[in-house]
Amino acid sequence: MIDTAMIADSLAPVRELLAPDGADVVLIGVEKDTVKLRLKLESAECTDVCVMPRRLLETLALQMMQPLVPGLAAVSIEDPREA
Repeated sequence: MIDTAMIADSLAPVRELLAPDGADVVLIGVEKDTVKLRLKLESAECTDVCVMPRRLLETLALQMMQPLVPGLAAVSIEDPREA
């Protein structure tokens, strides 16, 4: 089971990556070894160009979070641009 307190701490570098473009992520939940996040774009001015595509962001988030969260195998991001 993944510790949600560890997840909160591990989100900091991901949030820092997105902040210059006005985007953010919030934790939706955890399913087994997967962290589920929601991409927030309310403050982003150029969402289609500046903010990374979902798949790339998922890969980078996993790489940033995995060393800090034992047992983490995947990151899934809900992207409002794909709704």
